[in-house]
Amino acid sequence: MKNKRITALVSLLLMITGCSSLNSNQSTPLSSGGYAAILPFETSDMRVKHSGLFTSLDARIQMEEGLMELSKQHFNPSSVGFKNHVFLTYDELDASDGSRGLLGTTRDDNPNGLNPSFDEEFDTGNGKVAGVTILVDIYELDWYSNDTLKGISVGMVVNDEVVSADGKAVSITDEKLKNYVKVSSAKLVSYMRQRFNEIASDIPIYIAAFRLDSSDSAASIGGYFYDGYYVGSQGSFGNIDEQWVSFPSAKFTEMDEELSKQYDDYESKISMVLADYSYITGTVKFEKQTPVQMNINVETHGKTAGEILAVTQSIRENLSIFTETSCNYIVRVSNNGTVYAMLQREAGSTDVKVITTIS
Repeated sequence: MKNKRITALVSLLLMITGCSSLNSNQSTPLSSGGYAAILPFETSDMRVKHSGLFTSLDARIQMEEGLMELSKQHFNPSSVGFKNHVFLTYDELDASDGSRGLLGTTRDDNPNGLNPSFDEEFDTGNGKVAGVTILVDIYELDWYSNDTLKGISVGMVVNDEVVSADGKAVSITDEKLKNYVKVSSAKLVSYMRQRFNEIASDIPIYIAAFRLDSSDSAASIGGYFYDGYYVGSQGSFGNIDEQWVSFPSAKFTEMDEELSKQYDDYESKISMVLADYSYITGTVKFEKQTPVQMNINVETHGKTAGEILAVTQSIRENLSIFTETSCNYIVRVSNNGTVYAMLQREAGSTDVKVITTIS
């Protein structure tokens, strides 16, 4: 039977499923090493908030997918399944209309706001600036074994620069941003434990901070850079070296010149099949300056079934151009906005898996 559509969420599904033993209300895993959903899965109204803050679906996927991957060091996929935003709902976070909410500013009628008050001068490390917004969004994953809460992961999305009163952008130094995350995460953990009876003092809470890249180049999306793990009120912190970069771009070449050359060669080979109205773009995730995930989007328009099959076969054969074996490669082939094929070459393998809606 033909699949009707393969969506961009497939890359996320590959990460969130799979465990050797299931709880009675967990979904069936699709592959090993990932998390399974707790059923029946309840969608969160925070999806509306996330989409309002970030129009890019890829960026939102990367934030939540990255939080899942980082959580594995504390919450074993074989022992727990996930829900999302059980506690930090839209009403808990939203402050867009000046109402009370964790994403709002600290003030008398919003003492739990995680952004500095309007009259507070925040020390960026490059000067003090008042009326700043640092925390942009919050993601939450809740880890359960059957109906028992075992832990929580929270992703804090923060700006790397603020705007001064005269309209100038002021960068926040690494030290000052980490200090903000440390102080704000402690406040958030304390709030969650006091606000929700289910979050007892022995429930571990993992916090990871995703730093948005606001540089002139739109090529860099940002990445997780700092995390903390709380047991009770005590947190231990560490650094993360992660960055998502779009390609083709000068930033991509700067990050990995050899991979950039291989991409140019790959694009050239694919373009021989796609003569017109086609675009090849994507993103790469770097960890400690090494590429670990490469998402390639081949977007075509007005192609026939035969042309789509031909380009999919060319994509499969030419993935061998990429020599970095520690990287996971995923290619999506779409025509007029509909995804017709998905290909994957997993890290440590030379085999290419293909899923297509065209036989």
